[in-house]
Amino acid sequence: MPEQTFPDNNEMLRLQSVSKKFCRGLRRSLLYGSADIAKTFLGIRYNTANLRPKEFWALQDISFQMKPGEALGVIGGNGAGKSTLLRLISGIFSPDKGRIAVRGRVGTLIALGAGFHPYLSGRENILLNGAVLGMSREEIACRTEEIIDFAGIGEFIDAPVSTYSSGMRVRLGFSIAINSSPDILIIDEVLAVGDLDFMKKSYARMENLIKNKGVTAVVVSHNMATIQRLCARTLVLDKGKAVFLGDTSIAISCYYERVLGQTLTEDAAPNDKLIHHKECSLDIKVKDFYILGENGLPAEHLTVGKPAEFVVQIENKLAKPAEMPTINILILNVHLTELYTLLELPPSLGKEKNLIDKRENISCKLPYLGLTPGRYKIIVKIGDKKDGVYDSAIVSRELKISWPKDTSEARLSLHDDFKFVMPAHWRFLD
Repeated sequence: MPEQTFPDNNEMLRLQSVSKKFCRGLRRSLLYGSADIAKTFLGIRYNTANLRPKEFWALQDISFQMKPGEALGVIGGNGAGKSTLLRLISGIFSPDKGRIAVRGRVGTLIALGAGFHPYLSGRENILLNGAVLGMSREEIACRTEEIIDFAGIGEFIDAPVSTYSSGMRVRLGFSIAINSSPDILIIDEVLAVGDLDFMKKSYARMENLIKNKGVTAVVVSHNMATIQRLCARTLVLDKGKAVFLGDTSIAISCYYERVLGQTLTEDAAPNDKLIHHKECSLDIKVKDFYILGENGLPAEHLTVGKPAEFVVQIENKLAKPAEMPTINILILNVHLTELYTLLELPPSLGKEKNLIDKRENISCKLPYLGLTPGRYKIIVKIGDKKDGVYDSAIVSRELKISWPKDTSEARLSLHDDFKFVMPAHWRFLD
């Protein structure tokens, strides 16, 4: 477990030159692990600062401090060391070099629901997971109904967790962690599964804990809007090393330019077009998504009142034919807190193509784009009522909508806070 000593009494979390190494070969890793356990058991001190054959540094020389009510974002490419860092702070891993000091109870939102016992009910798993998080039996009893209410599981709370969809497990796991009164909150990309009401409720609860309750938070996310919303300061990791620690807007620019190798301009976007939520099974996956403008060509900017088309490519990973699932295209604000419109594949059309094999392309054409100008985010969800959400993918690039060039903004309206433009035909009556 992380240490509990602090040079500054106002600090909640401190990392000093922390490094963690792993071994690439399973057999050699087991050999090293057995040798290290034996040395520890015999009281033999050994040097963990040097690399042995086939070992590598997953994290190297990471240092930062955090105070109550502070949220730190952590961003970086795949394999940068983000999850390793969170597991070190949570006490799942021990550092090979450096020191970690943690004050108070840690609430960990990593792989939510992974620790549930499948044959126990949701209510019984609340008792089990609450105890793991350090809650007393009295605390769990007092908060059980609040946990159930926040999760929105309803009558399923007394059913075995093995009957839950992936979204239900995530919602229950999140609710347990968020209601455990943590002093430090560890968040690892957990909010894309579930309906929009739950996402909004979760963001609001996290913001309340950080800003009003003084909870310290470490947030890992590929969604820059989430990082910007929750975190004033951000750490950028690249191949296990810290390349920047400071203001979030500068950190995001550093991430684009140094890690992704591209300049952050108005139209810049991550190399990964789709960010898939890791709690989803991906049995049926969003393989590609693109937008077509009024001329039928790929577009990043759309125009109010003009035609537009969204094309979703889905891939069947089940290795067998499957029924056509429900497909939702959600258009939200850039902070993912307000749902402006939902486009859903009609069930009647889905039945016409009731089997999918490998890949299918589905078109959603809008004869009239009625959203007002602005920047939007798109989430594509695939699932069904039986198996829950197969995939929930955020489209990395923002959708930008503008007025037609020939529109005089001075004559648009007496109001400027509307969200939709409805198609209508106006005429003078004799």
